[in-house]
Amino acid sequence: MAICLIPARSGLRSRRICSTVQVISETFRKLRMPPDTFERHTLIGRLAGSPASVLDVGGIKGELSLFLPDSAITTINMAGEDADAHFDGDRLPFGDQSFDAAVSLDVLEHIPAAGRVRHITELVRVARRCVIICCPLGSPEHIAAEAELAAEYATMTGERHRFLDEHLERGLPSEEELRSLGEASGRTWRLRFHGDFRRANLAFQMSTRLKAKPGPGSALAYSRLRLDPRRSLKLEDTSRPESNRAYLEIDPARMAGQPV
Repeated sequence: MAICLIPARSGLRSRRICSTVQVISETFRKLRMPPDTFERHTLIGRLAGSPASVLDVGGIKGELSLFLPDSAITTINMAGEDADAHFDGDRLPFGDQSFDAAVSLDVLEHIPAAGRVRHITELVRVARRCVIICCPLGSPEHIAAEAELAAEYATMTGERHRFLDEHLERGLPSEEELRSLGEASGRTWRLRFHGDFRRANLAFQMSTRLKAKPGPGSALAYSRLRLDPRRSLKLEDTSRPESNRAYLEIDPARMAGQPV
C-alpha cells in the first residue's frame, strides 16, 4: 500500500498529487499479479458490488482491497499466512451475519471433499448479503492437465509444488459437486464459469521456465503474456471442457425455493 506523507491540511493540489501516487501504486500492484490472479480478483470485485464490509476467507492482506477500495475488508487465513486474523480452518471466529459479503477465492480445492459443505455453511452463516466462492473447475480435461503441470514443475525445478499436489490429492471440485454444494446451502444460488485453463497453465509453465532457466528470451515471452490486454472477464452459464474456474454465488438472505 502506498503511504502519502503529505499533511492532511495541505492544499488541493497536494492532495491530488497524493491521490495520483496512490492510484499509480495500486495499478502497478495489479499489473504485477499473474493474469489468472488478476482476473479472479476483478470478477469477485464485480460480483460483490459495493459491500460496506467483506470477509475474505483464505485471502492475503491487501490483495482484494485493490479491487474493492471502498469496502472494509477483513482477511482470515491459516496460521503463518499474511492476514488480519487466523483460524483453524473450521469455524470462523465471527458472529452470524457479521459481514455484508463473505468470499472464498481458490480455497475450496484445498479442503478435503468431506469438509467443503462445512466451508460453505460457515460463509453463509457470517454473511448478510452475498457469498461468492470461486475455484478451479474439476473437469476431466482440467484434472489431467494439472497432473501434467505438476509433473513438469517437478522435472524442471526438482521440487514438488505444494498447491498443485493438494489439487491432485483433494480433487478439483466438479460441476456436479458445486451444484450439490449450492443445494446444500439451503439458499438460492447461481453457478457460472470463466476462462480457459490452457491459457492459465501456459502462464504458469512460462513462469516456471523463467525461474528454472532465467534468460532474456523467456523473460520477454512471459512479460508479453503478463501484459497482454486481451483478457476476457465474461462469465458463462454453461461450462466448457476447457473452462478454468467456477463461480458459485449464494444469497444468504433468500431461502431455496423462495420467489425472486
